Amino acid sequence: MLSAASTDYYLGESVRQLGLRDASRQASDGRSSERYLSRGGISLYAEYSKDFVLIDGVKVLLDDAIGSQRGHLTVSKRDYDKVFVPLFWDLPKDPVRRILIDPGHGGKDTGKVSGAFKYTEKVATLDTAARLKILLEKQGFEVEFTRTKDVFLDLDDRAAMATSLKADLFISLHYNAGPTGDTTADGIETYCLTPAGQRSTNAGKAKSTTSAEPGNRFDTANMALAWGIQRRLVKSTGADDRGVRRARFAVLRTLSCPGVLIEGGFMSSRKEAALIADAAYRQKIAEAVAAGIVDYVVRARPAAK
Repeated sequence: MLSAASTDYYLGESVRQLGLRDASRQASDGRSSERYLSRGGISLYAEYSKDFVLIDGVKVLLDDAIGSQRGHLTVSKRDYDKVFVPLFWDLPKDPVRRILIDPGHGGKDTGKVSGAFKYTEKVATLDTAARLKILLEKQGFEVEFTRTKDVFLDLDDRAAMATSLKADLFISLHYNAGPTGDTTADGIETYCLTPAGQRSTNAGKAKSTTSAEPGNRFDTANMALAWGIQRRLVKSTGADDRGVRRARFAVLRTLSCPGVLIEGGFMSSRKEAALIADAAYRQKIAEAVAAGIVDYVVRARPAAK
């Protein structure tokens, strides 16, 4: 590790403590980069000055860019604690039985609108949620919805339902859109709640917030769940990987269980709008989310006695 006065760790030394080992470089690796491999075969790739790492090929955004000292890459202590430990160390062992699915928007809140295909985000999310419910129930989970119809719900009420229903996981489904007139932005991203003291990835140059939200009790689980779902989504759909990101969304701040918010593609994109309008593609989204949830549950499942 670096000196006690430093807020950074040597990347190699820190991840070896999590059981990773050095991995062979690949032809595409940057000049100042390092690659590691976990006992379970999950790869970690980091490159100097990048504000993200690739974990099993999936982009995970960092709070601080990868640094360098004495010829070795460094990672900030907060990124080590909030990204690497959740993804490479054991998760808290909490059984998952009841899952609350939150179809974004509804009623007067249409969400994003696809001008080309004349459909709304509120319709697409509800349809995706219905497909996801069937898949999860086949896996033995109890599944509840924040809404089953085209009705408006306050954001705070959605999170409160997780508490009243004693949910073990919260999954909020959304579809994205770029700035007005932008028809090229595309890709899938999955958000977890921003840890206290870190900057949200959608906050631009805004300062970090030190206060903790109730949902920050689940920082470790939130990151693991977000990465597991993003990994399955990107590999299943072939969509551009916009990464695992952090935000203080209202539906995540006050949760009483681990939760994520998924942006399953851009309705403003010429390419992705056509895909999202296709029921077969929404089924593929639902299948990937379900698989990511199962991956997480397997990691978090208590050992049999």
